[in-house]
Formats: sequence, structure tokens, C-alpha cells
Amino acid sequence: MMPVLASFDVGGTSVTVAAYGTFLVLAATAALALGAWAAAGLSVRPARAVTGVAVAVLAGLVGARLLDAVLNWPYYGADPARILDLRFRGFALYGGLIGGALGIALVARAWRIPFARLADRAIPAVVVGIVMLRIGCFLNGCCAGVETTLPWGVTFPPRVGALGAQALNGLGSLGIGVVDEASAVHPTQLYEVAAVLVCGAAAALIARRGARSGVPALAFAAGFLLFRAADQTLRVPSPDTSVPDWWITAAYAVAGLAAAAILARRRRAEGAEGRRGHVVVAASSPSTGGLGAAS
Repeated sequence: MMPVLASFDVGGTSVTVAAYGTFLVLAATAALALGAWAAAGLSVRPARAVTGVAVAVLAGLVGARLLDAVLNWPYYGADPARILDLRFRGFALYGGLIGGALGIALVARAWRIPFARLADRAIPAVVVGIVMLRIGCFLNGCCAGVETTLPWGVTFPPRVGALGAQALNGLGSLGIGVVDEASAVHPTQLYEVAAVLVCGAAAALIARRGARSGVPALAFAAGFLLFRAADQTLRVPSPDTSVPDWWITAAYAVAGLAAAAILARRRRAEGAEGRRGHVVVAASSPSTGGLGAAS
């Protein structure tokens, strides 16, 4: 809706503040701050916490760029140097999650903290990071959905990225190289904001109820990945993608189902341990009937 937040001159040089780049920086900064706060709760020294979280955030950015390159290889293959482009564009969110998870695994090993425990503590940073990124996408007009007649459909103004995607996919009318009129589309970016907040709240509730380490993170991952598989079917395919759109949807669905299966297995294990503990306690307790007879 507002791809450019501000534009001004500084010493004769034009400066443009783009929405996507700004919110990408905000996402990385928020993830760094919340990650360091979470690490402090695990008795990690502040300097070490900031360094470790910075490694995880950097790993996330690298993963996001690499997955974007894989999914849109025609664009990167034409000029491989684009993979090293430091401008704020060309990042695939789920590559960032994979890279960030690998970064967290390395940090957990260095800190000698169980990965599952650290993954649970990282959920708030992931939630806020995704919210910031998708707000940036919404303002930029990228990652939008297909046409809809639903009352909450959004019509992006001319020259915004979503309209370009519509035009390239034959979903909008073209003027002279510019989309001059567009239909309302699904605000898939906002769907994702709502979904990540719900999944994050569910994970927090599970953690508060005393779940085993790793269960909140698995619940968050399963819920969000399955949502993403559904949301992907509403998005306009990228014209530069090197894989079929159904393949991306299937990958999210398989990953989500795998996380759900692991979660179900861990929950069953927790239930079995609870039942065994109850039996042991009951067996070791003195019989009230026996006490009454003895008296």
C-alpha cells in the first residue's frame, strides 16, 4: 500500500526509505533483541548472548537468500552475482526459518544448552520477526494473493508490486507497461500475520502448562507450516520461479505434518510418563484402609 515510506534530499542526494527494507531491518533488530533477552533468561552472559543470537539471525538471512535463489533460479541464473546483492530484496521467509534453526542449533551446542529448550525460547523472536516482515510485504505490495470477491479483499494502488504480479500472470489489465486497474486480491500477508500470532499464543499456552522442552516449538512449527501450505494456494505464483507452485505447497504440508507427527509422539510419551508416575505414587502410598484396621 505504501512501498516508499519517505523520500527526501540530504546534501543534494536523494534518499528513499523503502517499506520492505525498513521492515526487514526492524525484523532483524527485533529478533536480535528478543533473542538476547531469551538467552539472558537461560543465564547466558549478555555479550555472549548478543553474539550467539547475531549468528542465528545472520544464518537466517543467508538461508532466506539461498532459498530465494533456488526458487527463482531463472532470475539469479542470468546473473549469479545477484545472490550476493546486499540490497533489501530477494529473501524467502522459510529459507530464513531453516537457516535460523541451523544457527540456533550451532549456538545451542556452543552454549551447551539443549536445542529444544533454546528453540522454545526463540519463539517470540520468530513471531515478531515474521510479523514485521509481512507488514513490510503488505506495504510493498509483494507476496499478495489471487483475486477475490470477499469483503476483505485489498486493491493495491497502481505501480505497487502486487499489481505487477497480477499483470505478469494475466490477472489484471495492462496499460502501456503499467497496470492501470486491478481487482481486489487476498491480503495473504495479513493472513500470515494473524496466523503467526495465533500459533505463537498457542505455543506460549502450551509452555505455560508445563509441556516438555521442544513441544511448544513443535506445536508452533506444525501449526504455522500447515497454515502456510493453505495460504500458498492463495498466492500469485512468481513469474521467475524454477519449481511448480504445487511443489512449494506440498513441501510446506509435508514439513507441517512431520512436525505434527513428532509433536503427537512426544505428547503421547508425556502422557505415558505421567500415567507411570501416577501408578508409582499410588503403589508407594500407605493404604488408608490398613491404617484404619490397625487403629
